Amino acid sequence: MMIEEQASSHGLGWYTAASPQLQAEAVATHIVSLLKEAIEQRGHASLALSGGRGPELFLRRLEQSPLDWEKVTITQVDERWVPAEHEQSNAGLIQRCMPQVLQRATWLPLYQGRSPEADAQHCHAMFETLMPVDVVVLGMGPDGHTASLFPHMPKLADYLSEQSPELCIAVPETDQRLARLSMTAAVINQARSKILAVSGEDKRRQLATALEVRDPLALPIAAFLTPSMDIFYSP
Repeated sequence: MMIEEQASSHGLGWYTAASPQLQAEAVATHIVSLLKEAIEQRGHASLALSGGRGPELFLRRLEQSPLDWEKVTITQVDERWVPAEHEQSNAGLIQRCMPQVLQRATWLPLYQGRSPEADAQHCHAMFETLMPVDVVVLGMGPDGHTASLFPHMPKLADYLSEQSPELCIAVPETDQRLARLSMTAAVINQARSKILAVSGEDKRRQLATALEVRDPLALPIAAFLTPSMDIFYSP
């Protein structure tokens, strides 16, 4: 079965773009459309963004997008536990790509500088006031992780449960990665709309495996491949 058919059979939207630039345009257009709809229906909207290298193009497109950004709250799906000035900060990336938007919107970054555990408690309370988030934008790592929910990490099954009492968790530092903060499935899967942006044949194959095998402990992205999600892919 082609991956487009796999996605459709799970109730997911699938959109292929010929280039990263066209993918970015499609993602930004879709985000703005969903936020406009939320503003029209409820008077305000909320958006949670992911970091990594992939989002930069569509974040810059959002910076140019006409929208009543004063009525939008923007937060993060996950973050390395570093200040915005740090080269690996997701917040720093968002701030560099969307400076005008963040001046107009309500900007709620995750890193507070207390401790990972204290910041996770702060963000838990913050997410409680935002739920359900209107639009959550996810990426996927080569290992199938999304947000900062990594394969076989301790307590992963709890964090992938929509019944998890924890809305934001502190992910301990390891030899390979910095300490992080992350939304759990209790927030992500209750969002009104989810977007997944992925690029490259390796990630396409990994996504096909996640759709087929459905083993979220091995490939955490599998826990989020549920409606209402739209996947934007670029080779």
